[in-house]
Amino acid sequence: MKQPVEISAEFTQQEAQVLLAELRARYGQVLNELWYGDQFRLVPEGLRHGAILSAMPVMAAQKRLLGALIHSLSAVKYSQ
Repeated sequence: MKQPVEISAEFTQQEAQVLLAELRARYGQVLNELWYGDQFRLVPEGLRHGAILSAMPVMAAQKRLLGALIHSLSAVKYSQ
């Protein structure tokens, strides 16, 4: 079983929003390159994203970080 690593960080709301925008842009760019690249283009579309995440641990980590940022920003938004 994989040993999880937990990371805690505090950002201002503006820092979190800027980081989220940057991660989204980079994630989208790399995903697009891989999606149409030779390594994954023959994988059926319904399975391709999962195949990319399985083969690219950095993409899987970025996806989880994106989710955590979105969750945290929405929690801050609703608490105000």
